[in-house]
Amino acid sequence: MSRLRGRLLRVLPRGRFARSVAVVTTGTALGQGLVVASAPLLTRLYTPVDFGVLAVYGSIVSLVAVAASLRYELAIALPEDDESAANLLLLSLGIVLIVSLLAGLGVWLLADQLVRSVNTPSLKPYLWLVPLGVLGAGIYSALTLWPVRKKAFTILARTRFTQSLGQVLTQVILGLLQLGPVGLLVGQIVGKTGGSGGMAAQIWKHDKEAIKRISASGVRRVALRYRRFPMFSSGTALLNRAGVYLPPILLAAFYGPQVAGWFALGQRVIGLPAMVISISVADVYMGEAAQLVRTDPHALERLFVKTAKHLTLIGAPPLAVLGLSSPWVFALVFGEGWREAGVYVQLMAVAFLGQFVTTPLEATFAVTERQDLGLARHTIRLVLVVGSLSLAHLARWGPVVAIGLYSVSMFVAYMNILVLGKHALRVKQRERSA
Repeated sequence: MSRLRGRLLRVLPRGRFARSVAVVTTGTALGQGLVVASAPLLTRLYTPVDFGVLAVYGSIVSLVAVAASLRYELAIALPEDDESAANLLLLSLGIVLIVSLLAGLGVWLLADQLVRSVNTPSLKPYLWLVPLGVLGAGIYSALTLWPVRKKAFTILARTRFTQSLGQVLTQVILGLLQLGPVGLLVGQIVGKTGGSGGMAAQIWKHDKEAIKRISASGVRRVALRYRRFPMFSSGTALLNRAGVYLPPILLAAFYGPQVAGWFALGQRVIGLPAMVISISVADVYMGEAAQLVRTDPHALERLFVKTAKHLTLIGAPPLAVLGLSSPWVFALVFGEGWREAGVYVQLMAVAFLGQFVTTPLEATFAVTERQDLGLARHTIRLVLVVGSLSLAHLARWGPVVAIGLYSVSMFVAYMNILVLGKHALRVKQRERSA
């Protein structure tokens, strides 16, 4: 872990930004290391079909949860005064509760149609976990933006470690009890929601004066002031998550839950570690960008470019090795029955690289309030991703070809972030100079 921290400090931009990234990365990497280390055991406790059920469930929850607060939580880092930020926090949590109740009503009314459409009948007994997952994930997401606002990144590092620890322990213990896919699903909920209580306690401890100033008029005021977030960012976020989480659903619908399970294992073992640094950088980039966009847009553009370059230097070598060796490694570590998951990972290496490099830079659209560009970018990606998998299905090509097409389309879509993000920054500079 000290080696990872040192490498980050060497290649990322110097100063407070790099130190903050290293802090968040340490906690996140420790947690995700537990998740990866548990995979060889979990593949012997659960079947590929069980992992397929997890992939479909997780995709459904993520698609709903991403817009559970209508993206008002992204605005928490932006106001200059804490009172407005506190009103935004309450607004976000209230909307999350309403959306979770609606999600529960939806799965109750449409359970049969839902499991038929995703070709995963074994998911039906566990659909009641969907609204719980949405509620927990939405609350955690809203609370997370307060420490980002305060640059209290140690809190984020701590919660991300405890989330992963809780997820792994839950999945292993329930797997040993041979309860079937419910062990993976409950563990997923624990992994998405753990640490919320502790984070809420820290917010109250350090910023209770701002919380006490929350009022109905204040909530209405910030809801109106930051209305562009639900108008544009919620749709953008939904399109974003659809591009990421529709593939497991489509693979299950087109090729069965076993294929979705192999795909899910690859995402769990390779996708998660590849995103450890990227997500950590995203939290810190958001905090820095929210300040620089008000004070020095030119410095923000420099940070944008340097972050992309340095993440490419970090991510390209290991992902190149991965592209050569993953089928053999997966068969050795997880068992011969999981070799196909290694083939999928091999095909997706280029997509992992694009995701790794550009994920932190998504925040550029929020801080420049160019949610319209984010919406356009995610619309293009969704068309590419769904189109590639649908084309493979209609042409009766196998899952290997389908995933290969998916990987190429994802890489192209991620590169679009660089183009549109740079454009948003240039426009912001012209506006400030005018």
